[in-house]
Formats: sequence, C-alpha cells, structure tokens
Amino acid sequence: MVQPFFKILFAEDNETSAELLIHFLERFNFEVDHVVDGMAAELKLRKTKYDFILLDNMMPVLSGVRLASKVPDLNKNTPIVFLTASNEKEDVMAAAHSKQLVGYILKPFDPEKLLQKIVSVLKIPEDMLVDKKKYPFSIERTQNVSYGNGVKLVGCPFQKNAEKIAQEIAFILKELPGVRKFFIEVGEEFYYHKKAQELLASLVTRLASKYEIKEEDILILSS
Repeated sequence: MVQPFFKILFAEDNETSAELLIHFLERFNFEVDHVVDGMAAELKLRKTKYDFILLDNMMPVLSGVRLASKVPDLNKNTPIVFLTASNEKEDVMAAAHSKQLVGYILKPFDPEKLLQKIVSVLKIPEDMLVDKKKYPFSIERTQNVSYGNGVKLVGCPFQKNAEKIAQEIAFILKELPGVRKFFIEVGEEFYYHKKAQELLASLVTRLASKYEIKEEDILILSS
C-alpha cells in the first residue's frame, strides 16, 4: 500500500536550522517546501495547497504574525504553527485571533514534539505515518524462472539518488551473461520515497545506457 504524502510549507530564515528540521520531517512521509522570508511564503501559499504551515515569526520582509493575518484564500483553512523565541510571546498572542493558528513551539525545540503536534492536528492515523528509517535500503541479486537474472530493491531509498543506486546495481550484476536483459524487482517500501516513480525511471535510463540495451529490456516487477 502506497502511503500519502503531506505537504508542509516551512518559512525559516536560518537555513542551517531549517535544513536539520527538513531532514527530520522528510524522514517521514512529509514533503517540505522551504522559504527564507515571509514574502516568498505568501507567494507559495497563493500557488500551492498545503496540509500544514510552519512559520518562524521573526523573518525578513514579512513577519510570521503579519503573514498569518493575510494568508491567501487557497490556504485559508490550512493549520499554522509558529516557531518562536520566548521573548516573542506578545506577537503570538497578537496572532491568536487567527483560527488557523493551532499552536506555537518555543525555540530551541525537540523535533519529535513538533512531529507529534503535526500528527495530532492533521489526525494522521498511526499506520499512515511512515518512518523511512525503519525500512533500510538494500539491493540483492536474484533470479526468476521466467525472467532470468535480476536484482531486488528492498526498503526505502531515503536520501539515495539514481546514479548511486545504478552504480550499486551494476556492481552486483557485473557483466550481463547470455541474453542482455534483466529485471528489477521493486518492493512496496521503495514507493515510500516521495519521488519513487521518477527515481525508478531515471534508474532504468542510466542502466540501459551503461549496458547499451533498450530501456524495454529492463523489466520492472513488483514484489
């Protein structure tokens, strides 16, 4: 069963802090769009429907409080959580009239507590939240009576790219014996990657080029 992804807009001008939190959230089935100022956040909110909004209050150009008061119509019902310093409580109170503001979290904070807040607000069932670290990625050589030689992709390729995976497959397969065709068996957890289909297509293209065969000669099987 392929699990859904939840889209989050994250507005934070501290890029180092943002990178750490994005890395944590995308370990689960969240897709995070990151911007560094309130104006950029407003533009995103005009064009894309999000499931959740994370706002740093003290941002350049447009503060989190001001942005919360003028959220574009497309995201008028999207819940908002402020990430704020302890000396900014008055700003948070000023924004409290917004029905979209579902809470605030003081910096520094525990990402696990933020995750719990998001899961609670979005009412995500326990069996719908995917922790990709529980499905470590590996590649195994295998054979099939009908299709011959191949490899099996096990787990979720979290933080893996097509080039790296193609190199690993080529190392496992070495040279193709006999008929220059092979198959790739793909486990269900592979599709926990937010761009699994694009990753798989790129993988096939790279391998077909390496072995100088047609892409149709690489068969994709589901396990």
